[in-house]
Amino acid sequence: MPALKTKKDMLISAGIVLAFVLLVVISFITYTRTSQFMASSRWVDHTYTVLSQINLLLSELKDAETSQRGFLLTNDEKFLEPYNKAVSNLPNSIQRLKSLTKDNFDQQDDIALFEELANRKLLFLEQAINMQRQHAWKGNEDILQTLQGGKMTMDELRLHIQTMTLREERLLDQRAESEKAHAVSTQRWILFGNLGAILLILTSFLLLRQQIKQRIVAQRRAEKTALQLEITNKELESFSYSVSHDLRSPLRAIDGYSRMFEEDYGDKVDEEGRRLLGVVRANSKKMRMLIDDLLDFARTGRQAMDRQEVDMNQLVDEVWAEVLVAEHPNPTLQFYKHSLQPVWGDPVLLKQLLSNLLSNAVKYSSTREQPKVEISSREKDREIIYQIQDNGVGFDMRYYKKLFGVFQRLHTAEEFPGTGVGLAIVQRIILRHNGRVWAESEIEVGSTFSFSLPVKEV
Repeated sequence: MPALKTKKDMLISAGIVLAFVLLVVISFITYTRTSQFMASSRWVDHTYTVLSQINLLLSELKDAETSQRGFLLTNDEKFLEPYNKAVSNLPNSIQRLKSLTKDNFDQQDDIALFEELANRKLLFLEQAINMQRQHAWKGNEDILQTLQGGKMTMDELRLHIQTMTLREERLLDQRAESEKAHAVSTQRWILFGNLGAILLILTSFLLLRQQIKQRIVAQRRAEKTALQLEITNKELESFSYSVSHDLRSPLRAIDGYSRMFEEDYGDKVDEEGRRLLGVVRANSKKMRMLIDDLLDFARTGRQAMDRQEVDMNQLVDEVWAEVLVAEHPNPTLQFYKHSLQPVWGDPVLLKQLLSNLLSNAVKYSSTREQPKVEISSREKDREIIYQIQDNGVGFDMRYYKKLFGVFQRLHTAEEFPGTGVGLAIVQRIILRHNGRVWAESEIEVGSTFSFSLPVKEV
């Protein structure tokens, strides 16, 4: 099941990534194609401009010719106004056409020829006008020849204009076809790209929805299992608590009767009998201690929490005076307590926690000539961290995973007495306070046990 989930997760991620990449590619292609389409449109507009300019040149020449004929018929100078205007505008109009077609070498050659013909036409027009001013036109053979020459030149110009127009129209057809092809291509890229992206996103969505449904079902199963485990744990704790509680009376009776037997009949049994009696009493005492620790362990998980602000300085002083000094009297023991920050928690459980940690620190440093225990605190990342350091025998960090387990011990009972439940109680208390506990140690150097508790949210 976990492997299937991982595969689906990969498919969903791959689908979303591919859809994103596809959208980016489509955007790039759309941008490129649109730029090309705009460029083609600009070329089409440019061709229309060139055609318009060619027609303008022809129109100006026609105006000049019509103006000249009017003057020849009437000998009135006012008919020459369009001619003078055309003569003035024609060079600029030709120059503009050259500029518009500078990318087209064939058209540049045509314009050069057109300019030559236009100048020749204007020369014929000017000659006829000058002759008209000097002589009457009727019967003047020179004027008739000039008019015929001008007509032939105008015919050549019209033919040449047709050639130039035809060349531009072919360009117009090519550019319009290119523009149409770019438009169709862009539409296809956008259509198929968007369809692909929609398909990928839809597939990812369906897989994601299926994944969410499976996770909801798995979460409900986990919640149901956790509830069953919680009920089972409570039942086991109740059972352990009852059994441990019920075992205390017979053990107390065994120890009491053994003590009375030793006092009343100790002189009537031999040395081996007294040794065996001592073994019975020692084991009953050990069993009683173990049961007491198990009861404490069960009690820490059963009792209700009474959270309040706890003065850790005062609590540590109480623990040190009432528990540790009484249980581990050692005049060479040095204890350093820095100013401790208050915390929000259950004072009874925190006292049990401090008692276990400080007791361990004293116990495992008791073999040193100058045993030392130090406790301090600091605040970091919305947590208050407490540290208890000792210069004791330490432990091997390779077995760290066993440190907070029930009945797990990293030293033998002959080296240091204990039941292996104290640190399990510490961990349970910390977990009930939503905190963390951890340790660092080096053999024959010492250990540092740290625990953190969350800062109270105001």
